[in-house]
Amino acid sequence: MSADRRRKAERIRHLLDTEGDAVHANTQVFNEGRYESTGDLDDYEALKDEARAIKEDAIERLPELIDDVTAAVEANGGTVYVADDAEDANRYVREVVDGRSVVKSKSMTSEEIDVNESLEGSGAEVWETDLAEFVLQVADEAPSHIVAPAIHKSREEIATLFNEVFEPEEPLSTAEELTRFAREYLGEKIRDAEVGMTGANFITADTGSLALVTSEGNARKCVQATDTHVAVAGVEKLVPSVEDLQPFVELIGRSGTGQDITAYVSLLTPPVDSPTFGDDGLEPGDDREFHLVLIDNGRMAMREDDQLRETLYCIRCSACANSCANFQHVGGHAFGGETYSGGSPPVGRPASTARTAPPSSTTSVRAAAAV
Repeated sequence: MSADRRRKAERIRHLLDTEGDAVHANTQVFNEGRYESTGDLDDYEALKDEARAIKEDAIERLPELIDDVTAAVEANGGTVYVADDAEDANRYVREVVDGRSVVKSKSMTSEEIDVNESLEGSGAEVWETDLAEFVLQVADEAPSHIVAPAIHKSREEIATLFNEVFEPEEPLSTAEELTRFAREYLGEKIRDAEVGMTGANFITADTGSLALVTSEGNARKCVQATDTHVAVAGVEKLVPSVEDLQPFVELIGRSGTGQDITAYVSLLTPPVDSPTFGDDGLEPGDDREFHLVLIDNGRMAMREDDQLRETLYCIRCSACANSCANFQHVGGHAFGGETYSGGSPPVGRPASTARTAPPSSTTSVRAAAAV
């Protein structure tokens, strides 16, 4: 066995020992929920077909939709920037942030371009407000799952981490205590922040609206509590109209975590007004900035490839990862791409970063995922 293969094998054994049990237990919960929630839908297959048709049409018309969303956002008072690659996107975001404090909601696209590292290198303070992403930020670890980034962490590990790093007056142990501590800590960061950064699950080209799907409502807080909103998303997140969102809202929660609908589905058309309370009640807030950063990073080239084009139909629900036997036992730190772990996403990762190394293996996307 070569030294490189031996090193990889040792890493997989280490991850099996340290993360395997937590990943397996959590993916089983997601799968059981998905089977139950999709079983309650009489038209599940029809919804998948409808969603696929919408994505297929959107990717075919992508240059047109980019023009449409640019016109819509600018008409609303915002700005659209189409970034060629990660370096281009980070340069633009750094210029907008200009060293100010940033609070972020979960965004795998921001992980793809390493925006946190870029901003912190320019002097900005950046805080993740999604609970799982916050845990990983404190632990200085990368996400291991595209929907549940800290799927490899147990409650006991998180408690040990928080107690060691934050040294609370009373040790934290239960899920309720850990959640309460994180909510209070991050609430202060959100209140003091100057820039809110989100991703986007979907973007409607006709209205310039962002569809944000979260479990904690933190994305909307990041947007409303700050004067500047920066949304970072791949160009493939565009769909033609608001009416096209319906099948995706039905599918994404069921396919990802087994929920009939995700806890918070926010449809924002920035800049979102932030009224303030004055002597006479509600008063108009300060002028707000909105910047939509659409990232190419290889996606338009993928669109021209008959085999890679289908990767752009992915809605990042994670069903392919959850149902994959390899992923269930070693997790995303060992199986899949650097950012997008699972079946379909690893195919896109090399293309979107100009890397040529093929993924080690894939699973059946159509069988597992929503579209």
